[in-house]
Formats: sequence, structure tokens, C-alpha cells
Amino acid sequence: MKKAFTLAEVLLTLAVIGVVAALTIPAVVTKITKDQYVTGLKKAYNTLKAVEREAIQVHGPMENWTWSTGGDPTADFERYFLPHFDVLKNCGATGEEGCFAEGLTWLDGLHWGNYNSPSHYRIVTSDGMSWAYEKTSTTTPPYWWRGRFIVDVNGLKGPNREGRDIFEFYVFPSNLGVKPAGSYYEDGITPISTSDVDSECNTSSTGSWCAAKVLAEGAMNY
Repeated sequence: MKKAFTLAEVLLTLAVIGVVAALTIPAVVTKITKDQYVTGLKKAYNTLKAVEREAIQVHGPMENWTWSTGGDPTADFERYFLPHFDVLKNCGATGEEGCFAEGLTWLDGLHWGNYNSPSHYRIVTSDGMSWAYEKTSTTTPPYWWRGRFIVDVNGLKGPNREGRDIFEFYVFPSNLGVKPAGSYYEDGITPISTSDVDSECNTSSTGSWCAAKVLAEGAMNY
């Protein structure tokens, strides 16, 4: 006599495998996706620090740079930062589409708009990342942010959500230079506490300070 599994046993085994897969595969996919976002953020930060170093080599210390007045980001970005990016597409501070996604959301899922406006200078780099740069109109020296970089680490692909694939960096015209959002308050003097970052970087909040948290922890623990 030859021993074999019955049809009922095979079906039962497949059902068990299906249940286990249904329980584990989504968690695995979520972790892999988060890891991809973390890797993208690290790469974006390295890109910004390289841009900063090269700009300083050309123009000297950042605290000595001459920043433009008003809210138009074009002059500052094109003078100090643009030459040091590997640009695939340049939309500038215009209404041209194709450089940054629209319909962006906070980490909590609430809709909050987009960066396709004249107050944001937008580019796409050769690695497919979308960048937007805006500036503050304040001229209070020397401890105040002068510009803000927003990066979507996977470009126009979803989810286009702050704290997932979208992160922020502030430009302080001092020895701080470019810092991930969540490192210092906008005065460029006061470090943001870990508890304050955690309260902002969770799924019931905006996620706007997640860059500092993710880079410090090397993971997306939220």
C-alpha cells in the first residue's frame, strides 16, 4: 500500500498556510516599505550635506551669505544650492507640474495641500527624488531659519505623506547649517526635546518632525 495525504488533509494544510500568510505578509511588506523610506531619507540627508559643503566651498561660511528679502525662493536657491544638485528636471518657482506630487497628507492622513506654488522652488534629482525649497521672509540675524527643504524620497509615487516618504530640513544661517526638522526650533538655538518630537511624529499628528527621529533611530518606529 502507498501512503499519501488525503484531499481533506491537503486542503487543511493549504488553509493553514493561507491564514499564516495573511497574518504575516502585510507586516513584512510594511516593514520593507518603511525600510525603503528610511534608506531614502538617509540618502536625501547625505545629498543635502554634500550640497551644503560644496556651497560653503564656493561662497564661504553660511553665516556670511547674503540672503534675499521677501518670500521668493528663486534667488537664494539658484545662487547657493541649485548648482550642486544633480538635476533631472527643474520646475522652478512656477506652476509647472511634474516635479512634486499634489494632494499631500499629514501622517494622520488629513489632507493639507501641495508644494506646487510660486513660493516653492521645485526640482527632481537624477535619483528620482522630488525636492521643494521655500524661504522665510524674516531678516532677523543670525539665529533664524532662512530656508526649508522638503523632499519626497520616492518622487511622485505614493503615499505622498509627511513622515512616510516626505521629510523636511531647515537651513539655519549659522554653524548649524542644514538640520533635519525636529532637531531645533525655528530660532536655531533651542534643541527640540525627544518627547516633543515623539508627540509630533506619530500617526495622530502631522509627522513634520519625523526626519530627526528617523535619522537618530535609524528606523521608522511609528
